[in-house]
Amino acid sequence: MSSESNHVLYPGKTLGIIGSGFSGARLAQTAQRSGFQVGVYGSQPGDAAMKQANFGVIGILTDKDKLKEFAQECDAVTYVGSHIDAAVIEYISQFSWVPQGKETLEVIQDRLLERAFFDQINVNIAPYVTVIGLDDLYQSIDSIGYPAVLKPIQRGLGERSMLINKQSDITKAADFLETGTYVLESYIPHAHEYSLVIAKGYKDTQTFPLMELNLDGTKLIEAVAPADLSDDVLAEIMRIGSSVAQQLQYVGVFEIGFYLTDTGTLYVKGVTPALTIQGALFDQTSNVDQYEQHLRAIIGVSLRPIKTLQPAIMMTIQSNQMDGIRTQWLLKDNWQFTFYQQTPESRSTTVGHVLIAGLPLDKLQLQVDNTEVWDSFGVSDQQK
Repeated sequence: MSSESNHVLYPGKTLGIIGSGFSGARLAQTAQRSGFQVGVYGSQPGDAAMKQANFGVIGILTDKDKLKEFAQECDAVTYVGSHIDAAVIEYISQFSWVPQGKETLEVIQDRLLERAFFDQINVNIAPYVTVIGLDDLYQSIDSIGYPAVLKPIQRGLGERSMLINKQSDITKAADFLETGTYVLESYIPHAHEYSLVIAKGYKDTQTFPLMELNLDGTKLIEAVAPADLSDDVLAEIMRIGSSVAQQLQYVGVFEIGFYLTDTGTLYVKGVTPALTIQGALFDQTSNVDQYEQHLRAIIGVSLRPIKTLQPAIMMTIQSNQMDGIRTQWLLKDNWQFTFYQQTPESRSTTVGHVLIAGLPLDKLQLQVDNTEVWDSFGVSDQQK
């Protein structure tokens, strides 16, 4: 097991990856190219990351024996998703070096801790109050206003939130509130949503080009970089990114989400200490991708300076779009298609993504719009 004091993992050592799917597989490939052995921990033996690894341990995240077995086989362990419980990281840190640490997970998985963190670094977030029962909700809604969103304090997989548009909706929250403490926050109608991805090493920090996102609910449909926005808003986003990077006890790639309203007010949506799907866009826009930067950060070597090479668009591919996608596969010479190796257990309808580059952004967007593949999602709206 590597000593945490020297913060360096050399080629020939073993990197453990907790996480599955496309991001896990890409990180495994990157580590293997850099001379590392790779182990993957996950619950699905047919997962793409598990197939890519030199060895895998099949287990769930509450199986301490399996986690210990895995960690002891690794010189360092990294996680690629933000839903892993901080307690799991604390446990495996007894047996292996976990450069990312557990502190950031503890902050972002507790909505009150997360809001305290944002208050501490003086960033703008949606107004909120803590709610324990129905009486609290009735008393608090006037200060928050409509619409409002009711969210559990603990963030995690399978969590539910509830949108409250009017007073009569509050009665529907009675059953919802039986499970614990909640946060009631203002719903912020927004014209634009942005994603800032930062790589933080032990001694240096590098920032990727800012992306604008187009989502259908919580499902990512489109990512565009570099985002087109005013200099003052961009400067504020970069200031917040720098503050967050300085304050987080974290090493690796992380993402900060932002909302921008019609009136030009910027809100921080949240921090994700993970490799995001939209980060695949940097394969085309930048001289270095998020997987290499994450690896460089956690193994303790200098990050590569990031340069923006060209504009690009990333469109996610849904299973019901495959007929249209096959047509574009034959026609488009500037489209790079990636399809995810999904297991039978996968419930995601997102089956891949396409990266579109080689032209100015408006012409790239026109290519997307003219295919009509994504018309049901209104993808061109974000460019207007």
